[in-house]
Amino acid sequence: MADRVKPKRGRRPKAYSQADRFARMLRVLSARAVSVRDLAQELGISVRQVYRDLDGMQEAGHPLEQSDGDVEKTWRLPLGYKGLPQIAVTPYELMALHGAKSHVAYLSGTPLVENLDALIGKVESALPHRVANHLARINDVFLPRQAPVRDYSRHGEVLAKLEKALLLQRTVTLHHIRPGYEEPAEHSVDPYRLLFHQFGLYVLGFSHRAQAIRLFAVERIVAVDVTDQSFDIPKDVKLDMNNERAFGLIEEPAQLVRIRFTADVSYLIRERRWHPSQQNEAQQDGSIIVTMTAGGMDELAAWVLSWGQEAEVLEPQVLVEAVKSQLSGALSRYC
Repeated sequence: MADRVKPKRGRRPKAYSQADRFARMLRVLSARAVSVRDLAQELGISVRQVYRDLDGMQEAGHPLEQSDGDVEKTWRLPLGYKGLPQIAVTPYELMALHGAKSHVAYLSGTPLVENLDALIGKVESALPHRVANHLARINDVFLPRQAPVRDYSRHGEVLAKLEKALLLQRTVTLHHIRPGYEEPAEHSVDPYRLLFHQFGLYVLGFSHRAQAIRLFAVERIVAVDVTDQSFDIPKDVKLDMNNERAFGLIEEPAQLVRIRFTADVSYLIRERRWHPSQQNEAQQDGSIIVTMTAGGMDELAAWVLSWGQEAEVLEPQVLVEAVKSQLSGALSRYC
């Protein structure tokens, strides 16, 4: 009777720990672009596990890049990437992080603050014991007092999608409600920046409908759809120039503006930078004349009126008339 031959079996794929998988994935992804399916086959794990590991690598700070392959999407790291270096943090640098967090405390409940909390948590977990003992003091150093603020906790999903679109430079469809309207309108937008202004958030980008750069208040955006369409910011677009022309958010042709402030508040004017073009001229009586080149007369008028009798517009005449009109309108309500 012939001997029974046992069938040969292939070698079982080696089971790797998460740390081992991460190390192998880092080597593979830093050498070439690879699809999720190919990674799963090479590591002997499921596609779902690959996606979980990729998410973990991104959360750990590794600069993964996703691109469209010939057939399917691929992932990669910068060529020759060796991993994140160890970073030593001083208590003063940690204090600066908490200071930044205190400045955006009004954004609690959004990915912006959640990600900052996660970053601070990672930093604090690696601190030596003697530094960790000071954490309570570091947390209590800053006392934010911000008003008026807007509640963005209900816009977490909107902000998360905007973050993705801004980072990957993807066109979005904004479902935006204009003041006085009940139904949102769709706007195809290339988001260039997330603008912070007076504790408000605005998307600054190119509107395909208007064929121009526009601002969209985040609190008026009810939904965001991130498309697969990529865009490049034109080199001739100087986004920072908006701040040099406008006093606030309203985009108008810049004009020469001169405002006199009394001696009682002149020190407050000198201690702050109200506009990039601001020039201060001290007067013999202690007053100060502020000169700037800016647009946005309505916002300038509101600013002047906030100083009451301590401010007087010298020019332009259109700003003088705007202040007079608002003063007379307000006075009529009390007569």
